[in-house]
Parts: sequence; C-alpha cells; structure tokens
Amino acid sequence: MKKTKTRGPLSQRHAGNDFVRGALASGIVASVARGGGPRLDRATVRAALQGGAVLAAATLASDALQRRRYLRAALATAGALACVHVLQRLLPEETAPRRTPLADLLG
Repeated sequence: MKKTKTRGPLSQRHAGNDFVRGALASGIVASVARGGGPRLDRATVRAALQGGAVLAAATLASDALQRRRYLRAALATAGALACVHVLQRLLPEETAPRRTPLADLLG
C-alpha cells in the first residue's frame, strides 16, 4: 500500500493566501478611508502588510486552538505582534518637512 504524504493543517497550507487576502483588504481600506481619494503611501503599505500578517497569524492561531495546541496558538499570536512592531519600526509615519518661517530666512 502506498503511503500518502502528510501535510500540515489546512490553515498552515494556506497561510500565504490568508496573508494576501489580509494585505489586500487592509490596503484597500487604508487607502480609501482617509479623505482625498485613494492613494498609495507609506502608511497604506504599512497597514496592508500588518493586516496580511495579522490575518495569516490569526488563521494559524484559530486552527491551533481548535486542535488544542495552545503553545502553537500563542506562538502565532506572538509572531503577529512582533511583525506589527517590526513594521512600525521599518515604516514609520511620514513627517512633513519642517518649514522655516519667512522671518528666519530674511533676517
């Protein structure tokens, strides 16, 4: 009898799809939610990447909880938190350039 390959849980096999779904949904919401029409800037990219990471980790954590693998669920949650923190550091808020008052330039 031929042995079939065992694969990981369904959510682990599709974590990449969940990341893309979360990134697209979060990116669209972040892009359109602010006034002035849709735009692609650093904040939108950061929100999209964070949304993708959180959705993928949440799917892994919920699957682990259903299987009563609590350590795996905790690790997935901690991974999501770490990813959000790293993205906050790598893609900080854009700051407007400091404008020099006209009085400083003239005299």
